[in-house]
Amino acid sequence: MSLVTLDETRFTLAHQRDCARAYRLVLAGQAHSRGELSHLLGLRSTSTSRVVADLAASRLVIETTGESAGRGRPAAILLAHTRRIGASVIHVSSQSLSGALVDLNGHLIAEHRMPIEAEASNAIIAEAMAGLARTLLDAMPAGMSHAGTAVSLSGLIDLRRGQWLLASRWPRMRGLDIAAILEPIAGPVEICRNLDAELRARAGREPDQFRGGTLLLHWGWGIGLAYAEDGRPFAPAGSFGELGHWRLAALGERRCGCGNTGCLETGAALWALLPVLRRHWPALDEDEKRLARQLASLDLVALPEIDIACRSLARALANACRLLFPTRIAVSGPFAANPQLWAHFNALFRAEGTMDGFAVPDLVNVDASQIYEIHGAAAPLLSRAAEALLLSHA
Repeated sequence: MSLVTLDETRFTLAHQRDCARAYRLVLAGQAHSRGELSHLLGLRSTSTSRVVADLAASRLVIETTGESAGRGRPAAILLAHTRRIGASVIHVSSQSLSGALVDLNGHLIAEHRMPIEAEASNAIIAEAMAGLARTLLDAMPAGMSHAGTAVSLSGLIDLRRGQWLLASRWPRMRGLDIAAILEPIAGPVEICRNLDAELRARAGREPDQFRGGTLLLHWGWGIGLAYAEDGRPFAPAGSFGELGHWRLAALGERRCGCGNTGCLETGAALWALLPVLRRHWPALDEDEKRLARQLASLDLVALPEIDIACRSLARALANACRLLFPTRIAVSGPFAANPQLWAHFNALFRAEGTMDGFAVPDLVNVDASQIYEIHGAAAPLLSRAAEALLLSHA
């Protein structure tokens, strides 16, 4: 599946728009020849020839000669050159920073992971980011253009200034200037919230499931949410969706890494609950993917701390619904993998009710997958790079 979406408003000339539309058809596998392009776009053969020539010149499309079905010239086949452009993505993966190099179809060309100690400083994390950026650049195949580096982050982010303000994984890190680290190495740099990137990719993959307003809630090491309207994520220039740092009187003076007390995360996030869980099951992993498999069969609901977590999160989520009024809520994370806990949380959320005239939103459990985050983070860079190539050759 292609990660490229083209903004037709950038193409002011008719021929440029024809090239963009033709490229979209070839990339989607809906046109494989000049004849199919002419038919689908309503172009004359001379116009189609010019379009194909410009797409071939940009190397976004390759025209190959197939086998002849009879006498005459063999039929020419149009193929999208999906490794013409690549983008690097740096993202958080458990107690590590991970990097991925992806092509226009989202295929992973290279992956690398760098573990980082919990007490790491700004300098150590900056060095790890720079090392990942260089490693991914070195992994680029010959002939591939680099669209830039997308950095998908959890925690609190200032998108206007390009700073990673804080993250519960690394409490000593504060105000890390992402652009200053990566622009000289592998720019341009695109910074995004991890849940916005994931929601963008999920909506692109399953548009019918993201009609109306949708909330994506992640209940894991931290707690956060993203919101989309008809598949378009609401991603303001500043911070958004810090549900985990809503303060609840019921959680008293529990200290949070953000500097406040009584935040939702202090009673419901994995970083707060894992020590409690390990008293009963010492072998529990802190990697969310592995932990989800471990938690699936455990009697979590019997623990009073888990009941408090469920009640606190259900109340906070219900209040968020009175702010955003979603029709659907998708929940990911290791806790949702436990059927009994999920049923308990679902019942508590529905018991919170809603306002007269509004239905309680559908609550669905979705598997957490970092490939959505990677694709959603890379898509804007890849799209802009493809548009730039089209404009420079049309």
